[in-house]
Amino acid sequence: MTDFPNIVNVPGGKEVQTLCFMTDKKHVRKNFVDLRLLVDDKTVLRNPHKGWFWHYIDNGYGRGAYRAAHDPNDDLTDFPGLNHLYLRFDWGDVEKEEGVYDFSYLDQIMETWGARGYRFSLRVCTYEGAAELNDATPAYVYEKGARCYLLEDGKIQPDFGDPIFLSCLERFMQAFGEKYNGDSRIECIDIGTLGTWGEGHTVEGDGRIYPIETVKAHFDLHAKYFPDTPVLCNDDHIAGRFANGQGEVQEILDYAAACGFGVQDDSICCDYYYQMNDYDTMRAPWAFDRLAPNAPNAIEMAHYTYIKPRYESYFRGGLTAMESFKRAHATFAGFHGYPRKWLANEYYLTEYCANRLGYWYFVTGAVIPALTDTAYNIIELDIENRGWARAYRKYELKVRLCGEGGTYTIPMECDNRTWEPDAPLTLALRLDARGVPKGDYDLLIGMFEGEVPIKLAIKQEAMQNDYYKIARTHVRSV
Repeated sequence: MTDFPNIVNVPGGKEVQTLCFMTDKKHVRKNFVDLRLLVDDKTVLRNPHKGWFWHYIDNGYGRGAYRAAHDPNDDLTDFPGLNHLYLRFDWGDVEKEEGVYDFSYLDQIMETWGARGYRFSLRVCTYEGAAELNDATPAYVYEKGARCYLLEDGKIQPDFGDPIFLSCLERFMQAFGEKYNGDSRIECIDIGTLGTWGEGHTVEGDGRIYPIETVKAHFDLHAKYFPDTPVLCNDDHIAGRFANGQGEVQEILDYAAACGFGVQDDSICCDYYYQMNDYDTMRAPWAFDRLAPNAPNAIEMAHYTYIKPRYESYFRGGLTAMESFKRAHATFAGFHGYPRKWLANEYYLTEYCANRLGYWYFVTGAVIPALTDTAYNIIELDIENRGWARAYRKYELKVRLCGEGGTYTIPMECDNRTWEPDAPLTLALRLDARGVPKGDYDLLIGMFEGEVPIKLAIKQEAMQNDYYKIARTHVRSV
């Protein structure tokens, strides 16, 4: 033992090297309960409002490759951390005639996959960069006099700042917002009404950098009609203005921040981005830093069929993608592709990122004194968020006392949205034990969004009915 003074005498002998921490002096506190032996950083936790997303509708109803080839009976329950389906449709898919809105296909998808436990994110596009999808903006908009451009190969692109175009688009956005704003099934809406594929740039389009006021007009439509749903802009709305100078870049970034938007980066791991940018392939990581306090950030990878096998050297087994998720403080990460092919090739990448996308809560220690049947008990919990982002929804932390006097559930006052990544903290919580009879009790903790439990990185052996047993205590009368 003299060679390894921190090893304690426990079953398993000197092989149990992970127990060396048990004599850390910084954790010696009165009534301290060391919970590090209960930490579980291997099990994938399926928690709400974080994780992976799959492009189910990919660039409009007219491109059905990924969803059409998927077995409709395969609900992907073995996909680690698959949180939602991304529905990227065209304005003209829903409004083929002026004022006639048909959301039935979206509703059908939400009904089927929502029953399987999934949520959704949405983007509405107005230009797809392909002649066969020229109706991304409905024909009636041009018939009313909105300006458009006939490009090579027969492509028709709207002028994204044309007043008639914007007036017609606003009427659609009003109907879109009335339908889905505040819908609990929707994780977020991202701004896709300007640019090729909805990405805020005009590659495969007219090549213009549209005026700042045009970009702000599209921002305003989303902010106005989705006030109760997280809205994400695109990094190309911001970084795509570099040619016009830093002042314009800063103005749009500031405007997005004032609107309360998060941000999404489309198509990381492309060959161009890998060659031009850092290892993570991101064009504007600073925009993610600025907007992360507002709303969830998302990263979308290039089409998987494009990455494999041609650009595997840029994907590097997913390491570049993983680096971008971390750098972007990403809550969501998504892929274009066939999910079974993706999962067969990238299972361990998927598993590793599943917990780390968004929040990931550990409870590593607690101070649990004997309690009195008053409102003035103070307990402490040592909390770590080892995810890549904070949570953007407030969950309820509860303490449950189970013992000879019965079972009592006591809500705690705290705000998990302040638990930042890589910033361990100790919560001092007031436990109101009035009405709890004297006696011995197991003390359990749990987190919930309504009735939905938020899983903690604690071993299953400690779980009892969605709560985790962390200590034994006594309640006395005063």
